[in-house]
Amino acid sequence: MGTKTMLTPEDLLALPEAGGARYELREGELVKVGTAHMRHERIKRRILKRFFAYEEQHPRAGEVYAESLFKLSSDTARMPDAAFVGAAKAALLSDGEGLIPVVPDIAVEVISESESAADAETKVREYLAAGVSEVWQFYARERFVRVRTSSGSRDLSGDDRLEIPMMPGFSAPVSSFFA
Repeated sequence: MGTKTMLTPEDLLALPEAGGARYELREGELVKVGTAHMRHERIKRRILKRFFAYEEQHPRAGEVYAESLFKLSSDTARMPDAAFVGAAKAALLSDGEGLIPVVPDIAVEVISESESAADAETKVREYLAAGVSEVWQFYARERFVRVRTSSGSRDLSGDDRLEIPMMPGFSAPVSSFFA
């Protein structure tokens, strides 16, 4: 029986880039990030436009990140499609870090058709265990958002509004992300 080499998030950053492939780290093991399709990218763009507009209107509330690598634990690093880091955590960050050493307050994942339910659930558990307040899962085909917290989940669709305590004043109808 072979021995597994367990990587750290810092090891992940030191790996050479392999033909443009991107990786996350789950419990010390590399996880290849799939290539996003057009629908995935359009939804992600709409999310980021809303997040950046919020950041512009509320510059002291926190910072928005797109596909940035966050250290969730000593052996796990994930790259949400979008993330929001509140002002208290953002104040701890300095420029030049390749790995963001704080967990986001909100992690957003656009669920690809190729992503298994088990993999999507694993990410949610990792985010919440690391201290992420909310995880938003956007399901493109079904046109709904599942908001996950440590106390449960709720599904939103159509004219339901995404509103969150971490971003006071942020409000958007779910349908606007799937237009």
